[in-house]
Amino acid sequence: MSNLCIICLNLDENTKILSELDETDVRIIIKLQRCVPEVEWKIDSQICFPCLQQLDTVCAFRDMCIQSYLARKHEDSKPPNPDPWDYSDPCCRSDSDDDKSGAPDQHYVCYHCEAKFKSKSVLEAHIQNEHTKKKHKVSPTCDQCGKALSSESALKRHKVICGKRQAKVQESKPYNICDVCGASFSNKYLLKRHMKNVHCTEKKFQCELCERKFASHVYLNAHKRYHSGERKHICSFCGKGYITASDLYHHEKIHANKRAYKCQICSKAFNTSSDLHKHKICVHQDRSQWKYECSFCQRRFPLKTNLDTHTKTHTGERNFLCHLCDRKCINKSVLKRHIESHSIAKTFKCNLCLQGYKYQKSLDIHMVKVHGIGEAKVPERVKKYFCSICPKSYFANNKLQKHIRSHTGERPFGCPACDKCFIDKSYIKQHLKTAHNVF
Repeated sequence: MSNLCIICLNLDENTKILSELDETDVRIIIKLQRCVPEVEWKIDSQICFPCLQQLDTVCAFRDMCIQSYLARKHEDSKPPNPDPWDYSDPCCRSDSDDDKSGAPDQHYVCYHCEAKFKSKSVLEAHIQNEHTKKKHKVSPTCDQCGKALSSESALKRHKVICGKRQAKVQESKPYNICDVCGASFSNKYLLKRHMKNVHCTEKKFQCELCERKFASHVYLNAHKRYHSGERKHICSFCGKGYITASDLYHHEKIHANKRAYKCQICSKAFNTSSDLHKHKICVHQDRSQWKYECSFCQRRFPLKTNLDTHTKTHTGERNFLCHLCDRKCINKSVLKRHIESHSIAKTFKCNLCLQGYKYQKSLDIHMVKVHGIGEAKVPERVKKYFCSICPKSYFANNKLQKHIRSHTGERPFGCPACDKCFIDKSYIKQHLKTAHNVF
């Protein structure tokens, strides 16, 4: 879209392209990369005049900080932090430094329970004792519900309570659980109403705005609220709005996290009956009984949302556009993961070695591989990407494509400050430092 500012996303007639020079003969994109390096800026994007003024202010403040840092560098006997943007992390101080200062602060934080400790060795011992499961110690387990108890006496007391609970569940099963979908209800009346309105074969109440039909006008009126889009039911925990009070009620169960809906086949429990129902279909139901079938490849799916997402891979429908590049995604969750790839910010940090990662899963794998803490499954790395020109192979496709460009001589990544090109984007940053003095 022309005249769209990449910063504030507003339309403005007076915009400048990021490749243009400012009053000091510096390209705008260079200033953006210096101030906000976490974002991959496109050279053909545009910026409005108010945002450009704010950018100049940030650059001036940054230059002032660097000049102040260089002036202090010659005065202080102790070498300062070489990066003026990187505030010193107290976790980097050694135990001896804490003892000399006499400060009572505790700088090492457990990423499991956020408990604080004065030294790394105490933190490691805490994680090993409190958060790492002892595989050699087998806890007594209830054979009815699978729950692990601390001692044999606790197991005996639990079995008495568990036996009564299981008997009560079995007694209410013929009356309060739907035989069609497995949904549970607190009384027989609600189950009867559910069977009449949800599983009724005759649905004569049709929506005027779409083709959906319902067994009663109550369900039809509730459906019409989704067409209006008005979200007047607000969650008191997170502020998120919902269309119906029923949706809000089920959402607030997630915040309560009581997990009162337990699966009778395995030991898992869920916050809502719908989550339990989905779990039973996706995990315990035979795949041949999944009722949603793709009309293109005849593959079956447990839920309609799974089928809708899969169908878009055949039709090529991608309605979710990234505002930072031209990438289009199938759904909102895929778009969210893609937008995270534009950032180089690593918010998940290891408390033991300060290594940073973009995702929690990557941090969990790091804790297992490097420090032997946790139970995350470490994926086995296999070099499955082979070069067709030479015998080399790689773990990732992007590494293979970089290698192939060394054969073909292709250099698709150009420097924004000069005409020099490179085979990989990572070389541009080092080139800007050495050739253009841009950090």
